[in-house]
Amino acid sequence: MPDRTVPPEVVILPGTDIDGEWERFEVFEALHHGMHICNPMTSEHLDALIDALGPTPGDRMLDIACGHGELLIRAAERATVRAVGVDLSPWALVRAFETTKQRTTIGTIEWLLGDAKRAGGDERYDIVTCLGASWIWHGFLGTARAVADRSVPGGRVAIGDLRLAEDVDPAAFADAHGSFPTLEAQAQMLESAGIEVVDRIESGLTGWDAYQGRIMRSVEAWQRAHPGPRSDDYVAEQRRWHQDHLRDREFLRWTVWVGRVAS
Repeated sequence: MPDRTVPPEVVILPGTDIDGEWERFEVFEALHHGMHICNPMTSEHLDALIDALGPTPGDRMLDIACGHGELLIRAAERATVRAVGVDLSPWALVRAFETTKQRTTIGTIEWLLGDAKRAGGDERYDIVTCLGASWIWHGFLGTARAVADRSVPGGRVAIGDLRLAEDVDPAAFADAHGSFPTLEAQAQMLESAGIEVVDRIESGLTGWDAYQGRIMRSVEAWQRAHPGPRSDDYVAEQRRWHQDHLRDREFLRWTVWVGRVAS
């Protein structure tokens, strides 16, 4: 198995159970190690998001649940931002740190390992993003409030999450699969958190299908490199993810909201 060593350059937040997190997130690494973008966004979508956020020299930028760090790395390639990426997976942060060394950035990035709720203290950021980690604050509204709380007045923010497709009956879907907000409900939650929507990026079914394909190729490569019962379990987990995707692909959408926090 890969060496479980966190580089000294990665800051470990107080209270982080490093051994436990290596164990907990190994399945996520097995399913995602072969990709730069760990969500349904394409490379073009990610570039469009950075365009919409408009990083400028000196901006402080925070990415919550940053994964392999591609958003921050691309932003730091464009502008002399002072960025912070926080994630609970040591696998992800080691990969983000190693990727940074292979790229030419003009901005700086600090990688924090630990619970995002403990990151940042009283510091406020010009750009705050959270893509695909609404579980940290128990849903979209909690995420919107947390992102706004970490932003300077007038700061730019982005939140990526699942939602219901426009023609889906929320009550009928919830009875069968669980509750997801509608597009309108997400917009209302952003407004209640003091965030004005300025843009929206939709991955569509093509992006969602491509993400599932990347997951499948990642776990197959992991199994070849690390054969055994654990890898077999990860392949089974990927198949469960794929079956859920086939079941829900017509009903769910991945949306990234871009907004500005009230001054």
